[in-house]
Amino acid sequence: MDRDELHRLTLWDLSRNIRSRALSPVEAAEGCLARIEEVGPKLNAFITVCAEDALAAARAAEAEIAAGRWRGPLHGVPFAAKDIFDTAGVRTTQGSSFFRDNVPAEDAASIRRLKEAGAILIGKANTHEFAAGSTTKNPHWGACRNPWDLSRVPGGSSGGSGAAVAAALVPAATGTDTGGSIRGPAAMCGVVGLKPTYGRVSLSGIFPNAPSLDHAGPLARTARDCGLLLQGMAGHEPDDPTSADVPVPDFCAEIEEGVRGMRLGLCPDLEFIEIDGAVRGAFEEAVEVLRGLGARTETHRFPLAANLQAARQEIADAELRAVHRERFAAHPEDFGEDLRERLERAGGATLDGYIRALREREIIRRAMEDLFAEADAVLLPGFPCAAAPVESTVATVNGKEKPFMGLGRALTGPHNLTGFPALSVPTGLSPEGLPLAMQIVGPPWEEGRILRIAHAYEEATPEIRSLRPPIG
Repeated sequence: MDRDELHRLTLWDLSRNIRSRALSPVEAAEGCLARIEEVGPKLNAFITVCAEDALAAARAAEAEIAAGRWRGPLHGVPFAAKDIFDTAGVRTTQGSSFFRDNVPAEDAASIRRLKEAGAILIGKANTHEFAAGSTTKNPHWGACRNPWDLSRVPGGSSGGSGAAVAAALVPAATGTDTGGSIRGPAAMCGVVGLKPTYGRVSLSGIFPNAPSLDHAGPLARTARDCGLLLQGMAGHEPDDPTSADVPVPDFCAEIEEGVRGMRLGLCPDLEFIEIDGAVRGAFEEAVEVLRGLGARTETHRFPLAANLQAARQEIADAELRAVHRERFAAHPEDFGEDLRERLERAGGATLDGYIRALREREIIRRAMEDLFAEADAVLLPGFPCAAAPVESTVATVNGKEKPFMGLGRALTGPHNLTGFPALSVPTGLSPEGLPLAMQIVGPPWEEGRILRIAHAYEEATPEIRSLRPPIG
């Protein structure tokens, strides 16, 4: 194996080579660390790199595998964690000034599970401040940049995770998603990002944004890789009220089964926002690919769509403000400008409005379940436009300038409100050479189904799957 090409291997390929001992976990970790040293400074994708700890863990994994104690597909495989996941003995800043020197004593539950599966933590990925924004233009740790164009944002708030995976600094990374912060960076960076069903992955040890909307999940270069990382992250934590006591299936068990006979829904009511022509064109081509593979598509209405955005925003504002109330009252000047402005706006949230929104959410969730009685999954554009410039953070949609901050929530946020699983998969490039994406939404606990659809699309479009950024 050409060791100079290690960084191009998917998580699945790395895993198979490690298991066969064609490649050692130490070589895999060293390859990631060399890649981070070589191109990492251009992207600012990491806040902390834990090289010594990673190499020590890799040596231990190598010894276990040599002794015949292989733990599974993640054993010896490197990954990055968004810097709001607690990591024992490794700085966790929350992308903020308040936690600059914070070193947790314990891992977040999902990080502990990944380590138990044998995965190797390489470092902590840059994030929007407190994971509360959609650019990863961090005022305290510097802006993260998109490997497709260094003048562009990678999206947020899991922008460091998306950029690190796209640029092949790591094969996979964890992220969080409150209104689209896994799927947005995946769309902007040309990788796959999966927001699982609410409760599938414990939020224990992850700094909250809006706790009833927060989800943790994987970003990787393929649907299969996302399924493998999710396999390590998922599981019930009895002490975590956000964690559901449901079985964890093999998310990749049916990934090769294709989409023939599947009912794939199209629902313009769930778009809420103008879609750039390049995004729309790539989305329609992707739908045609799935039809060509034997899926049936039908258009559905969702009459409650008009209520969805307001309910999500009311809940997001009230819960974000509650998380930061004391900190913001004591030290507003220590927050970045965009988060400070958002917290000020969130101060308008009321208890009455919050309670109404919670009731509305349950009505909407039941209506969404009814929709999925008629469709196996719903297809939507992944993001309204391509990535915006870092300096201006102003996007272009059909020639019109729009503020990028929060722009994608109209497409992604509804599925945080319902808690249903949703995935972003690349659909090609814009005329400027920037990634575009499709979103696949499924019913609760059917992550395997949407991974299967994404994988079928990837297999049918190798020219898209093989695209690599200039830094990649």
